[in-house]
Amino acid sequence: MADACLWLSGLHGLPEEDLGKVLPRYWGRGHREHLAAQSSLEVAGRLLGFAGVLPAAALLAESEGIATAGYWVIALEPVAFLGQAGRAVVQPLAGLEESAAAALFSAAVEFLADSPWILQRGARRWYVLSQTTPDLHCPDPEQVWGREPIAQQNTGSDARRWNAFLNELQMFLAAHPVNQGHDGSEPWCLFWAWGEGRLPEQRPVSKWQTVSAEADYLQAAAAWLELPLSYSKALQAAAKLPDNLLWVWSGTWLYPDAAKSFAALEPALQRLWRNGGQLQCWTGILANGGVEQMTLSRGDRWRFWRKALRPGQASLPGAW
Repeated sequence: MADACLWLSGLHGLPEEDLGKVLPRYWGRGHREHLAAQSSLEVAGRLLGFAGVLPAAALLAESEGIATAGYWVIALEPVAFLGQAGRAVVQPLAGLEESAAAALFSAAVEFLADSPWILQRGARRWYVLSQTTPDLHCPDPEQVWGREPIAQQNTGSDARRWNAFLNELQMFLAAHPVNQGHDGSEPWCLFWAWGEGRLPEQRPVSKWQTVSAEADYLQAAAAWLELPLSYSKALQAAAKLPDNLLWVWSGTWLYPDAAKSFAALEPALQRLWRNGGQLQCWTGILANGGVEQMTLSRGDRWRFWRKALRPGQASLPGAW
């Protein structure tokens, strides 16, 4: 039976909505429940069988050939603070030219020679490894990119020590000749730390046996779990969905565009129904906290509202 899980990670609902009423806007029936979750990494950990938050940094490091066995790992994502509508928002930066990146990394490793932290370099981000497990919890990047970072703070008893270390590293890199001589581009010296954790000694057993996801940390998780990857366009054209499929639909879900989005999914989901499969659907982190999960089986159908949302707006499709 080709059961599937559709994670609408970009569906966040509206702040004023009551819990349990987000997914019913799309479906008329089905069993639904509200689940506590603080971040998309926590949802990913639950879906993929990890006992807690997904250790995304360790998974990404492993995917780049960095051995992390026995180490706690955190990712350092290069970022810039850019002006947007009168605000300073955080955005990730692309990687540096190879010689500049190598020079910065070599200097940073030498600078940290007497530090308990171990620095490793990936293709576009750095990783910090520790033999101990700090009490440190960092904000999910999906709650950070494109927003002001004022309300996003690290927590845990080791947060102050970590922030002091990171600030020292960033100030050192800011003074490096590579960043002093840059040609008007953003200096490569600021980082957003995220994805902290260590890999379990035994690989989890996930219910979902095929993964379709665009996020690099989810692809890294699938590779480490030895799960095959598929892709959204291929799934929509497939004659039959893979059994036990976790399909992460990462695009932004806005109510006026929902009918078009589901129209793209409809052929693949119809094949799921014909094969007697169940569909488990999850939202992203909702504006008022947590996620909604709804399970639909044969006989359940999705439906959309029939009336226009606002005066003068065209009505959307009512049902399939």
